[in-house]
Amino acid sequence: MTKKYFLGIAAAASLATFSQMTIAAGFNYTFAEAGYRNVDEDSGSGDGVRVALSYGATDYIHVVGEYTRLWIDDIDNASSVDIDLDEFQLGLGGHYSITDKIDLVGTLSYVDDEYTGNARPDGLGYKTNINESEEGYEAKIYGRIQALKQLEMTPHVIHRDVSDSETGFGLGLVYDLTKKFAIRFEGTHYSDDSTNDLFLGLRLNM
Repeated sequence: MTKKYFLGIAAAASLATFSQMTIAAGFNYTFAEAGYRNVDEDSGSGDGVRVALSYGATDYIHVVGEYTRLWIDDIDNASSVDIDLDEFQLGLGGHYSITDKIDLVGTLSYVDDEYTGNARPDGLGYKTNINESEEGYEAKIYGRIQALKQLEMTPHVIHRDVSDSETGFGLGLVYDLTKKFAIRFEGTHYSDDSTNDLFLGLRLNM
């Protein structure tokens, strides 16, 4: 167990305690998402799939979990790149209802990144194997704004501390196709290392 892990658990517990003092909101917090994810930064890029779950445990608290598999084939100072990134997230969230059409939401998640594969560093005539893991946390604050009957907007701020510390800003959109299904988009830009993180997929409301 790392120091970051214990800090994440303590902060999540504090968030859950605070959220119990809020009032219930009209938004649904039990759903599943799946779709395409792309991460593009100065040092490399990768794309793959993301699956996420949110469970409204009470009127005020929800549990969040997420799995991403990225296939990385482009990194700086290397060629013949064939690296897989498996990212796992698990955390808690709480929400505060400002109006019947606006929620303020916060989540805190433990993050585990697992890298496996191989690449040929520049200057070497052979590939090197990669088998590394990194742990940390991700804190996210965002709004859920019912802009139109079928359209929800989610402006957000994310702070991640995994391999390094970075803060990103972005916007998400949820467009309802039916009561059960929606199209979900989210884009985040991290200015520290010029990273763009994009997701496009389907949401199933439960």
